[in-house]
Amino acid sequence: MIRKSIMALAMILSVGIVQAKKALVVVAHGAPSAAWNKPVLAIEPMLQSIDMPGIDYKRVALMEFTSPNIPEVIADCEREHIDTVFVLPLFIAPSSHSEDDIPNILGQKYTPSTLKELAAENAPLVKTNMRIIVGPTLYEGDVIEKSMLREIKNMSKDPANEAVLLLAHGDPERIGFWKSTMKRTTDYVKKNTSINYVDQNLIAMGYYFANDVKPLLERAAKEKKRILVQGIYLMSSVSSMDKATKKEKPDYLKGIKADVVYSTAGILPGSTDLVVDWIKNTTAAWVSSLK
Repeated sequence: MIRKSIMALAMILSVGIVQAKKALVVVAHGAPSAAWNKPVLAIEPMLQSIDMPGIDYKRVALMEFTSPNIPEVIADCEREHIDTVFVLPLFIAPSSHSEDDIPNILGQKYTPSTLKELAAENAPLVKTNMRIIVGPTLYEGDVIEKSMLREIKNMSKDPANEAVLLLAHGDPERIGFWKSTMKRTTDYVKKNTSINYVDQNLIAMGYYFANDVKPLLERAAKEKKRILVQGIYLMSSVSSMDKATKKEKPDYLKGIKADVVYSTAGILPGSTDLVVDWIKNTTAAWVSSLK
């Protein structure tokens, strides 16, 4: 009798293990602009069309501004009877968003100051008994370098007479990650092109863009006839920043003795394939680590 009971219990436990379900939730920042959100949300059907062993449910969520937000998607996971959720922050490098906001929204961290800021923004929080694991940012991998190289090659016409200028916003509190990102990308571009002038810097966005970028352009113009400007951003483009700046400061490029070419793309949508591959490979590595 005892033996039968033990066998029955073993069968129940094995069924439970087999039926345990895992979900992948990719989280991007989100924006009030539907045009910004569209390429990010377009990743979801791509993921759903890919066979990802060990993953039963795949979604994309936006951290703020609009739906589908994180709590909504986590609630959907619960309705799908998911046991464990692998959350993958779609951010360039570790930042306050990936290391503080998202974990606090998910209930994985308790940081009173962060929670106060989230409450002021009316950000809903997750309440769940599901196991949640937060994965790495794009910093872990080579998507950034490969996507930047792709855009630079698209702009390049005369490598011998061209300079490349890489720009990023960065995070002063985690400056080490950003210095590493910029150096890795600079070295990668130099190695994989014949362009021998590659400069980079962390700059402000918005009103101070002109003040930060002009000295870099002036320096490059002393060496090269054509300057390719590429931003290390998920969605934003330096071309849009240039256009916005010219509305306030139409002559900010006056005196630059070179042809300045601003990239019209960030990482998405031009390198969506690289991002999807990174998501797939990172998730597969996590699933494998559970064995």
